[in-house]
Amino acid sequence: MQLLFSGGVPGAADERGVAGLLGILDVESGRVVHRCEYRPAEDLYGGPRKLQFTGFGFAEGRLWVCSFGEILGFDDWPPRRPSARITLPGFNDLHHCRPWRGGLAVANTGLETVDLVSFEGELLERWDLLEGEPDARRIEPGRDYRRVADTKPHYRHVNHLFDVDGVLWATQLRSADAVPVAAPGLRLVFADGMPHDGRWVDGRVLFTTTNGRLVWADPRSGRIERSVELAALTPGLEQLGWCRGVCEDPRDPQRCFVAFSAVRRSRWREFGYWIRWRQPLAPSRIALYALEPGRLCETWPVGEGTGDVLFQLEPLARERWL
Repeated sequence: MQLLFSGGVPGAADERGVAGLLGILDVESGRVVHRCEYRPAEDLYGGPRKLQFTGFGFAEGRLWVCSFGEILGFDDWPPRRPSARITLPGFNDLHHCRPWRGGLAVANTGLETVDLVSFEGELLERWDLLEGEPDARRIEPGRDYRRVADTKPHYRHVNHLFDVDGVLWATQLRSADAVPVAAPGLRLVFADGMPHDGRWVDGRVLFTTTNGRLVWADPRSGRIERSVELAALTPGLEQLGWCRGVCEDPRDPQRCFVAFSAVRRSRWREFGYWIRWRQPLAPSRIALYALEPGRLCETWPVGEGTGDVLFQLEPLARERWL
């Protein structure tokens, strides 16, 4: 089988990504059989900016992929060059997109909103995740937020969108919860770490936490049903790296693929990491875990050195295998 993954290529002397990355991992051979790296050809951002591909979704026959200030559409397979682009002045640090109501719902992390945009690039609706917060930032209508390098601190940091019975939900890292975007209701609260992703697996929504847990939840009841610490299943590592992407193994419902990124680079960080954990930096990789009885099955490194930055994982339908 094969997995599609998104991420970024880090710079040699800079922890920011210097290129967006899409790749296809062939699980049987252990090889990355396709890599697509993207750098904007024009000065979209007006200065240095982290460049990485975060979340993606398939819609209207295209693969749509988020980067900092644009959503790129790929018609060809495997993806090589974008054939469409959606970009708006109100985009900042986009993290995920998915088909919704005839357009794309977008996790606009930098503005702490969820946006609905048409495939022609029109902003159709915006849900403010900070609505009602007394100290919330004010969005300036005339400002080009693509040229704002950083809007932190974030109160929510939305990073993923998913559907619950026709209601759009958002995973929020900083507030450690997941909430319905447009309708008040239940709230999932994560006590064991900051959540990322969120996808339906066997009747429940499966999340990662950035500190290396898998969490299964029922958003209809608001209950966390199971939490598994992956470090306990990983021999030789106490700190696994930054954990984001997750997907089921279609061959076995008791197994999951998980994406880990190496802790951000710098000489002093690596030295401090070694002093604290007595282990070298764990490289970026995709790992396969068997949840029953609970063990690490296999790992595949991604990228040179300590590796690329990794975000979303998606098992590919057989007709898309290379």
